[in-house]
Amino acid sequence: MKSPDILALDFDGVICDGRREYFRSGWLTYCQVWSPSNFTPPIGLSDRYLHLAPVIEVDVDVPLLVRALMLDLREEQILQNWYEIKTKILEQDQIHKETLNTEFARLRDEWLTQDFDNWMSYQPFYPGVKERLEQFLASSVKLVIITNRLQRFALKLLEAEGITLPAEQVFGKQGERPKYQVIQSLLAEKEQTIWFVEDHVRALYLIEQQSDLKDVSLFIANWGFNTHTVRQKIRSSDTRIKIISLEQFKQDFTAWV
Repeated sequence: MKSPDILALDFDGVICDGRREYFRSGWLTYCQVWSPSNFTPPIGLSDRYLHLAPVIEVDVDVPLLVRALMLDLREEQILQNWYEIKTKILEQDQIHKETLNTEFARLRDEWLTQDFDNWMSYQPFYPGVKERLEQFLASSVKLVIITNRLQRFALKLLEAEGITLPAEQVFGKQGERPKYQVIQSLLAEKEQTIWFVEDHVRALYLIEQQSDLKDVSLFIANWGFNTHTVRQKIRSSDTRIKIISLEQFKQDFTAWV
């Protein structure tokens, strides 16, 4: 299989391990919105959050996961019924998603403005990924980022690591627009081959369901925010999604397939 014309990468869970930054921003948002009596996270809360990070798909999920953990919901229950749980929390607590999104972004902006180096230290790039991005940029492959982060945060992190990518090649969160629609818009420009690396299987399944995207090659990053159970399901199912390791990712495209 030849190299793709376009290589599309998710950001968190593929390029950057943002779990610690997400937790801290989520905790700050939780304190702002729910006003707990103690503004110090309980011992062990961050570890529980890191274990459950695979359920996070969009920013609003982060403070909602913190809220679920503060309600002492069981980890197994959260992993199996996350969509129902977060909907129930919003309804019972009478919280609007827009409120959480606004506070989450505001507190992040405040943090990176006041102490950018500290903000950066909470979300390192995975080992060897920076060098691999530089190789992609030096090749004929067009690199694009498709992320559920706001575009400005992804661009800040790339810039801080010395990666120069035009803003029009970084597709950040745009309302409720799913990632498959971004890929459809890229293909609408001209006939091209696209490979997409993501760590959330749900986004990949949605792409797989689109008849006009049947030729898009799909990869799930096993170093990202997904579980052994998810990867086992992929291995035993009739899907075109391929599991890729970080070592494979850092090699030539021939090692990916």
